[in-house]
Amino acid sequence: MTSKRDSASNLRLPQLATAEPRADIRGFDGFLRDQYHNLVTFLRRRTANEQDAEDAAQESMTKLLRYRESEPASAWKQLLYRIAVNVAHDQFRVSLTHYSKDHVTLDGQDIVDTELSPEERVAYEQQVARLSQAILELPPKCQRVYLLKRVHGLSRAQIAERCGISVKMVEKHLATALVLLKRKVGDSPARTFE
Repeated sequence: MTSKRDSASNLRLPQLATAEPRADIRGFDGFLRDQYHNLVTFLRRRTANEQDAEDAAQESMTKLLRYRESEPASAWKQLLYRIAVNVAHDQFRVSLTHYSKDHVTLDGQDIVDTELSPEERVAYEQQVARLSQAILELPPKCQRVYLLKRVHGLSRAQIAERCGISVKMVEKHLATALVLLKRKVGDSPARTFE
């Protein structure tokens, strides 16, 4: 009678065919590590700056991955540099269309978000509604003068001519409108009615 140990040792396990591809993968990775510095140096003369050279080198190496299995190791270097030249040319063409010379970096700059929060938006809309209602409640002459100034952007002289009144009277109507609006709406932080 054979023991379990003896029968287990007699089993033949299939040989895994991974030893050779692993060597190829390690060889490819080593090739990329060995070529990186020289490739960046090569690309510095063909790109606008150091960062572009490094980006082009990374992109070139990534594109070379497609050929790892299909091309022999002896062809990798020549293929890598051909890819790198094409990547550098592509970068140049893109830079022509994007005006990278006019690019201003925002590193270290504070960017202010001008969007209102939902609470601020509601408060703003309520303020506008109060202001609109207050404008509708102005005396007719004050309302007309105020709207000609604020909505249509006419000068005091233009308003006086259009309404058939003096510039002094336009100023009086504007002052009255502002006093009444401040009374009804309050002092708006945005000063929307002045």
